[in-house]
Amino acid sequence: MATLTTTARLSYNLTRKGQINVPGITAASKKAVEELLLTDAEKHHCYFRSAGLHNHLSHHLLAAYDLGATASHFKKVYDVEAKIQRPIVLEERDSTISVNDGNWIQYLGNQSAYAAYFSFFSEKVAALGPSSALEKFVFEQSVNDHGNEMLVRMMSGALHPIIQIGYGLEFGNDTLVATGLAQTAIHSPTTPEVYCHNFTTDPSSNAVPGISVLEILRKVYDSEALHPVMPYDPNALFTTRVKQVVEPHRVKEIRKLVSSFDIDIKGGEKEFASKVEEFIWAATLLMAATGKKGKKPRLDFFLMHLVTSSLFLNPFLHALENPVSKANLLRSFLSSVILLTLARGRPRIDPELLLSYTATPRPPKSSLSSSKSALGSVEEDQDYNPWPAILQDAVYHPDAHVLKTIRTLVYGATHYGTTPAGKAAGAFLKPSSTGQEVESHQGAGKLDGTIFVRAAGMVMDYMGWVVNGQEARPDWDRSALGWDEAWEKDVD
Repeated sequence: MATLTTTARLSYNLTRKGQINVPGITAASKKAVEELLLTDAEKHHCYFRSAGLHNHLSHHLLAAYDLGATASHFKKVYDVEAKIQRPIVLEERDSTISVNDGNWIQYLGNQSAYAAYFSFFSEKVAALGPSSALEKFVFEQSVNDHGNEMLVRMMSGALHPIIQIGYGLEFGNDTLVATGLAQTAIHSPTTPEVYCHNFTTDPSSNAVPGISVLEILRKVYDSEALHPVMPYDPNALFTTRVKQVVEPHRVKEIRKLVSSFDIDIKGGEKEFASKVEEFIWAATLLMAATGKKGKKPRLDFFLMHLVTSSLFLNPFLHALENPVSKANLLRSFLSSVILLTLARGRPRIDPELLLSYTATPRPPKSSLSSSKSALGSVEEDQDYNPWPAILQDAVYHPDAHVLKTIRTLVYGATHYGTTPAGKAAGAFLKPSSTGQEVESHQGAGKLDGTIFVRAAGMVMDYMGWVVNGQEARPDWDRSALGWDEAWEKDVD
């Protein structure tokens, strides 16, 4: 298999701790994961199939690393996932492609140019640093005009490019940032017409101060223009569903809703942090609170990616220096939230459904038993912390998405777990002239910080407690669960 060693080899060391940083990380495990990440970056293409299925090897390694896995475990992850990867140079003729300042636009959307883009962006990250490279090649207006659409490309592919770059920013690995920029460049921009960039420092004249992500989702549900396309087709591909979303009248409505998302670019870190909190709450609800009462839980594959990608908003916001770029990042993420929600049939958030699931999830065959000398009893829910068992089991799950989802939910529990009922981000609509509080979604006033552990328990119950005797579920739900017809029969 071909290996690419760039002329400007970047630092491949992890220079920052992860956002979870579970105890268990050692010098040996750090060195092991760094070396495997570099091997993956230099040997493998970002698509393991030509149809655009993404290489998750680096994601799996870093999620496991952040959750305290061992050097031996990383080798097992690598050996399993490396088998399905394609070489970084797909065909011999691709080795002649050279990307430079004068022609880098020419190869956009061409997966055969991935290796050349990796070399190009390695040089740019080495020369400019990751922050300036992102500003110049993703967020400047010039690289988003005339069909270049670099910011939309980064949001395409079910958000995988932003996830790839996000891992590099989170852990301070410049090589991963370069691979993420290369991945961004070879993606086709998915539905650029629904994205609303603003490259000026002036606030949008259409902005409505104070409207939250959950309130915008309420408007998505209430909009006749955004009614799910009928009839429901159980066999429709995701790309087909996305194309159906972008009929002209729908695009107009989506852009109107996105433009109502007010971001005060002069509000500083507090303003941006509040938006990240809104997105993490909303993403968790879209994944875990969109089932049907009386039916077995389902966790949608694409809505799950909103959860995993939302974790990287903070690393991006810390890396970007221009507040206009930060606002465009958040605005673009909102467009992606709406787009994916509509492509899944506009599944409705039911806060009370999520709150009906246990806040003390346990593996099916727990052998924990308190001795008589123990203070308290692990067998009693009121004395039990479910997170250690969740983390221990998730690390060993063969599906990288499980680890990635649990990481975000741990982050949510850590930062927002003390939120009492009635104080969840976006639980109520913007106050009306009467001053009455109106829930953004029925039951939203009851939401509290336990939603993250409840959602984590759902993930483990659904995907399998593999350390505790359950077989791993082979896939997430792909029924497009927003359509009522998708629930007419069990998909298990």
